[in-house]
Amino acid sequence: MIVSSLQFLTSDAPYRDLALRCQEYLHYQQRGWADQRELAEAMLFNLLVEYMVRAGVPRPKAEHFCSDGDNLTELALRIASTLGPVAV
Repeated sequence: MIVSSLQFLTSDAPYRDLALRCQEYLHYQQRGWADQRELAEAMLFNLLVEYMVRAGVPRPKAEHFCSDGDNLTELALRIASTLGPVAV
């Protein structure tokens, strides 16, 4: 029973991490200090680039797409609305 619970938590971790990074990014873009905004943006940028690369998008295209702040915000909003709020 414990093993199956751990497997569930492990398999759910990427989605939880993605939802958390989106939530942090959106929060700090509105209310954070400059260093908090930069850190949240860098973390979400790196995570989304990796997701896009794993989905088959060439790294340069993924980085170029995620470098646009409007694209990053739109992705964060869409992902957050799909995955819902994350309890920390």
